[in-house]
Amino acid sequence: MASLREGKTFMQQLPQSEFLTGRPALWRRVAPTALAIVPVSMLFGVLAARADWSLLEVALVGLLGFTGSGQFAALPLAQSGAGFFTLLLVSASLNSRYLPMAFASAARLPRRWLPKAVAAHLLGDEAYATEAQGDSPAAVLMIRATIFLTWVLSGVLGACLARALPAHWLGSELNLGYPASVVLMYLALSQLRRRLALLPGRRLAILVRLALCVTLSLALIRLLGSLYFWIPSVLATSALLSWARS
Repeated sequence: MASLREGKTFMQQLPQSEFLTGRPALWRRVAPTALAIVPVSMLFGVLAARADWSLLEVALVGLLGFTGSGQFAALPLAQSGAGFFTLLLVSASLNSRYLPMAFASAARLPRRWLPKAVAAHLLGDEAYATEAQGDSPAAVLMIRATIFLTWVLSGVLGACLARALPAHWLGSELNLGYPASVVLMYLALSQLRRRLALLPGRRLAILVRLALCVTLSLALIRLLGSLYFWIPSVLATSALLSWARS
């Protein structure tokens, strides 16, 4: 009951025009990103349905996990009979990339713990790339909720469409990682270009830090391999960005 009262109080304190309808500029900013993830999520839904996942399972994976790469990685593991803790470890490993994003966007989150927890759960690559440094907590919630719901509903829609598509239309050679990687790369470059435009005096320093993070990740790939480099790379990059920001 206390959590419900806190959530209600938070909702009442938000500017209604911003939270319920959104500012036109904010909608124009988030709409292209939300539309860009629709085909990727639908592809996951199609493959999940082909693997005999129910609509409820597809929806729950999106609602609880909300990680494109983690969901695509969990799908073949589940088909091969991997255990729950294996799936959990893989998802946690892939989701560890959100640590530096959460650190960088912490100042934009609501102050109350319930809305803050909701906003933290809704964090994703696309939402982080869409947000701006000066966004209010209400704007952050709207951006993340829009992308989150678009992802979940698109996955369910893809699972529904899979029942109507001929089975031979989707072969094992279909590479789902390619469209997802293109979308994420485009969003990352767009975010970097926007941040550099806002900080003209620090462009060189930002690019140097970015180069250090990339170099460190490549070195860890060479040292640990493409399978085990992920978590150390994310932790080291987070530490580097934290040191540079302080």
